[in-house]
Amino acid sequence: MTSLPSNLLGVFENISPADQEKIVTGWSHPRSIVSFRVNHLKCTRVEVIEELKKASFPYSVWTHSEDAFYMDKEHEYTLRGLEIYKTGKIYVQSLSSMIPALCLDLQSDQKILDMAAAPGSKTTQIASMLGGNCKITALEKFGVRLEKLVHTIKAQGVEECVEVVKIDATEVVAHFSKDEKGNKGAKMFDRILLDVPCSSDGRINLEDEKTFCWYSGDKSRSKSLLQYEMLEQARKMLVDGGKIVYSTCSISRRENEDVVQKFLKTHPEFTLLPSPIAPDYTLEDNMNRWYPSPMMEGFFVAILEKHT
Repeated sequence: MTSLPSNLLGVFENISPADQEKIVTGWSHPRSIVSFRVNHLKCTRVEVIEELKKASFPYSVWTHSEDAFYMDKEHEYTLRGLEIYKTGKIYVQSLSSMIPALCLDLQSDQKILDMAAAPGSKTTQIASMLGGNCKITALEKFGVRLEKLVHTIKAQGVEECVEVVKIDATEVVAHFSKDEKGNKGAKMFDRILLDVPCSSDGRINLEDEKTFCWYSGDKSRSKSLLQYEMLEQARKMLVDGGKIVYSTCSISRRENEDVVQKFLKTHPEFTLLPSPIAPDYTLEDNMNRWYPSPMMEGFFVAILEKHT
């Protein structure tokens, strides 16, 4: 295996040598594409394809979503100069970032919570998928990230179906603890997207020290504690029969499988569902991992359904 900076060795805790090799290979060959999706609140897929053909872009359609396209990264600057980009008819978003919303099993008129919403990529993707026929509550704690979230929502034209709340996601239950009649402990959401803050080790590029110089096992362990706390908050805000999609751009077990397994041991009313998007590797109990590659960042998704 390629010699690695010593601080990165902690990523591989409890990961098999074969998987380690795949991860390092991905880190050594960072993404070489730019991907984007259609915004159905502003245009149709057909319109986007027509504009791409006019611009003579050699695009491809992603296997897992007909609304997602990709092309060689060398075309990104020109793509961002097109009117369909400037007017919000398309949105540049990594393919891995699109996976969580595609796993939510969305239906019109659902109440949806995006617990760590900035910069708004997944929030606006959900709104687009449902044609605006939904009620999304998008949370963000930090001012600069909150501003970016609000900007994305406006640029994508989804203000009517998204409510932005400035709040720490670990305080969700306290904030939404009562229903309209003042009853405590109200369960408010049909679907919860929990794309938690993580160490982002799925995005590492070994040719760019800035992408990994900050990493340490201690920081990753600290993130895992926060992730579990956020998952506990999400649990308390979910209706019976509802679903939580837990996701990270990490490939560390401590931030993914370990968090989910600990949660399931404590809460047997939840079960894991298979992913509708075929992963590179399905881990125990339907937990799903995508390795970093020229197409995608490293990513993890677990779909948790709550039974009555």
